[in-house]
Amino acid sequence: MKNVLFYLLFVFSIVALYGLTFSMAQDKEPAGKKIFADKKCSTCHAIESQGITSKKKDAVDLSNSGANKADVLTKYLKKEVKLNDKDHKTAFKGSDEELKNLVSWLETLKKGAK
Repeated sequence: MKNVLFYLLFVFSIVALYGLTFSMAQDKEPAGKKIFADKKCSTCHAIESQGITSKKKDAVDLSNSGANKADVLTKYLKKEVKLNDKDHKTAFKGSDEELKNLVSWLETLKKGAK
């Protein structure tokens, strides 16, 4: 009886650890998406394709930001170039690595892509 109890406890532990590991692997969100949230970009921007909303009524939807190339997005966020004859309202405040991750993620956002 004791051996059966240990066997069942062992099998249950293996199944539980496998489930925990699998669920943790599924919860990873892209680094750029986390930076978007941490830097409070949703104050002025929404990304409807990602379920990200803004409290601002006239928020710019970035669901198709991937239509622009990474170098253009990087320069735009640094306020070095204009897009649609407009400057970005504020320069990106973060490290170069954070900017790179944010731009890489934004570049993946294209209309029709999930």
